[in-house]
Amino acid sequence: MSSVKSTDDIVQRVTGNFGKWQLRSIILIFLCKIPTAWFMACVIYTAPTAQKGDYYCRPSTIRMSSNSSWIRVTQTPLNDIQRTDREFQVDACHVYEHSLRENFKFTHGNNYTNPFTRPQSNQTHFNIIPCEHFEHNSDYKSLVTQFDLVCSRELLVSVTQSFHAVGALIGGLIAITALKYISPRCLMLYGMLGQIICGNLTGIVSTYALHVYYRCLTSMFCAFMYTAGQYILSDVTGGKAKTIVITLFELFWSIGLILLPGISIFFDSWSHLYVAISSSLIILVFLHKWISDSPRWLLRQNKIENALQLLLESAAFNNREIPLDLEKQLEAYSRDLQNAKPIKYWRLWTKKELRKYIVTIHWAWAIATILYNVMILMIRSLGLKHINVNTACLGFSEMLGIFLGLYLILYTRHRWLWSGYLVLASGFITYFIWLVPSSIKETRRVGYEMIFWIILKLANSASLSVLTTCSGELVPLEQRPILMLSITSFSRFCLIFAPFISITTKIHFLIPITVFASLALSNGILMCFMNINFWNEQQMKIPKIPTPNTYRRKSSIILLQRQSSSASGKNSTHSADNISNNLTISITDLWHLDQYFESLQETESNLNEENTVEIVQLEKF
Repeated sequence: MSSVKSTDDIVQRVTGNFGKWQLRSIILIFLCKIPTAWFMACVIYTAPTAQKGDYYCRPSTIRMSSNSSWIRVTQTPLNDIQRTDREFQVDACHVYEHSLRENFKFTHGNNYTNPFTRPQSNQTHFNIIPCEHFEHNSDYKSLVTQFDLVCSRELLVSVTQSFHAVGALIGGLIAITALKYISPRCLMLYGMLGQIICGNLTGIVSTYALHVYYRCLTSMFCAFMYTAGQYILSDVTGGKAKTIVITLFELFWSIGLILLPGISIFFDSWSHLYVAISSSLIILVFLHKWISDSPRWLLRQNKIENALQLLLESAAFNNREIPLDLEKQLEAYSRDLQNAKPIKYWRLWTKKELRKYIVTIHWAWAIATILYNVMILMIRSLGLKHINVNTACLGFSEMLGIFLGLYLILYTRHRWLWSGYLVLASGFITYFIWLVPSSIKETRRVGYEMIFWIILKLANSASLSVLTTCSGELVPLEQRPILMLSITSFSRFCLIFAPFISITTKIHFLIPITVFASLALSNGILMCFMNINFWNEQQMKIPKIPTPNTYRRKSSIILLQRQSSSASGKNSTHSADNISNNLTISITDLWHLDQYFESLQETESNLNEENTVEIVQLEKF
């Protein structure tokens, strides 16, 4: 990481803050977020939570002619159910060891006892052993059915997501190192090709270990793409446009979530879904040639000719003027970039007064990232029947949260405080999900519960937008890249352990959302703490709104003052014309007339001095 003072940034002067040239690259880089979101969230459909009756224990020593034969043995016959009002539940995860040893023999054929029935013996204690093999009663071929990810092996679904986070962490660190030698544009292409190859391999492997390995590898290539894409976006934009672009970068992630249910309905196998998601990047490979490279990266590598060509292209697209000595200025700027000293990581911690805020921002990022990613995965706990609608609803709530965060960034002074209040309120409201009665119709109950999921998701997306855009203001400009690297690495490390929150569904299906609400409360406190020393000083405080009578009284005072000033300086034509033409005033100045009159008198005195100088010059002439 290195930096250089941008006192005379020739790249910014030529390209401008935003234009047609930037828009082309921005849209194409944004589109790369869609298949990345698909690959992260596809586990919702590739490994849906198995419901009761979807799988049955099948001992390895038995050979049945069909699944229906085994189901007839394990389930209570219909006539037995009609003769009793008691509810029977079959434990599909365990069997009696005695029944297996005595009755489950191949020679017995269909004449054996049910292993789920307590053995008739004089023994007082019977060993119950876990089932090793299962029969699945599902038309959809998922990871669960192929690798028996049920009962004690259900935890392995979280392991796949954990290794996805491992790949994102390793890929981000490798990408930062690779950007010292490989251009961001080339690194994006390598990421696309890697996701296509490894993503397809993830879907066609026949063992669980290989599936996890290729999922981790594909996540690394995804990290290559969006790390290089963020590098380009930060380099080619500036000013308020840069703030908007960085904030809206996550918008296409939400669009990907909304589109994912529509894609999944065309496939009845997890393997086909992985292949379709990964192959979709082929389109972006052909569009890659229209993505611009980073001008400053080229200058840092002393590639003056390539940088010159890129800036001339931007000037042509944006219709901007270029200096006649552009090449010489690029050479000088290139030397400044190459001579810039690299920023060491420990420089972040040198100021004692900032340490507590840097620690706070690390944990705030970690919590927001966990909520942003794991909430999508845990939507599986609401049931497979409504999974398409629920996923799309969370995608829309993310979009609304991003726009709300953008509003807080652009138009509020205390954006940390408002985002903290928003997350605190959403976390507190989410606790009321326990009041939803379980006796009502399932569709209605899921709908009520989704309201709380949407509120929490919206608030967290807004806070993450604020974190993404405003975290750099904690440190000087030259230390911001290393700070963002530290923050993202720490949040991805914490994300490795977050998928195991799904274990709590064994206690109660509302425990995960309760954990998320508690995390939101803690994150809201951290965001409010950040507001102590950091707020938007450029955004003016909204003044008190005057009543019409107050406006009439104060405006008449100002007009009288201007008329008297005009009368006293009527010999100065320029001064009189300037005062007569300036008949506007801000609401803030309207309330502070004394300060306004002082500034007005200073303006008049300056104009009088200029007129005096002009008269003296005319007399000399």
